[in-house]
Amino acid sequence: MDPVISINTLAFEGYDLTTALTETAKIGVSHVELGFTRGFTEGLTEAYFSEASAQKINRFLSDLGLSSIALSAHIDLTTKDAVEEIKRRIDFGKRLGVKIVITKVGARSGRKQFEKNIESIADYAESMNMIIGLENPVAGTDQIIESGKTGAEVVKTIGSDFIKLNYDFGNSYIYSKGKVNPVLDYKEALPYACYLHLKDVKKMDDGWEFSQIGEGIIDYDTVFKELVEENELLPLSIEHLFMYRASEDFIVKRLQRPPTLTHIRRSLRNSIDYVNSVIKRSK
Repeated sequence: MDPVISINTLAFEGYDLTTALTETAKIGVSHVELGFTRGFTEGLTEAYFSEASAQKINRFLSDLGLSSIALSAHIDLTTKDAVEEIKRRIDFGKRLGVKIVITKVGARSGRKQFEKNIESIADYAESMNMIIGLENPVAGTDQIIESGKTGAEVVKTIGSDFIKLNYDFGNSYIYSKGKVNPVLDYKEALPYACYLHLKDVKKMDDGWEFSQIGEGIIDYDTVFKELVEENELLPLSIEHLFMYRASEDFIVKRLQRPPTLTHIRRSLRNSIDYVNSVIKRSK
């Protein structure tokens, strides 16, 4: 069976949600992953996490021929408000019909609060039959989850079938400042993962660009060959950060303007074609 491949709406950062969903449908995919990061994403905001908004989005997705299996709704799980915040996202995801809600975790300084929070979050996720996918970050320092290896350690300690990992290949490389090889690191995460974010990075004269899949430094040919051979091809999402660049020393910065919609569509289409072709060759 072919894997589910979604497009994360973060690719359309700088545009509204209606535009993001309409343009995603034009690419010809069947699945979309709504993406939210507080303070950054214009398309999906905190105000959307309501029953009325979910109904409206569901109707729009149906009209466009799109569906979702995951919601990317990042918060900091080390804060005192995190449990109620993630519950709203779980409720919203449930109304959208998704199975997975993705979030970052936070810094080690908040580990005690995280450990307290995650017990309640796991219980609520189980009651809603939803999975929380903890994602390794692209930025920050001294994070609780830094890589596939540390992520696996966290999830293993939690010991809940409803708390798993969303492994992001590009994040692993950028966060570690190029010291971690995602082609090796993802194998640490895989036994505890529920979802995979595909992100590629390409070296430029003045730093790093988030590139279309297959054009960057990550050897996805090897990754997909291994996943197919091991029958471990989890749901995939292409998360292209067009609005961001990383400096020579891997500091991620937001650009002032998004690229044209034509450029975004073309790059995402090329990424989809590449992923499908590599998977097909690997079978």
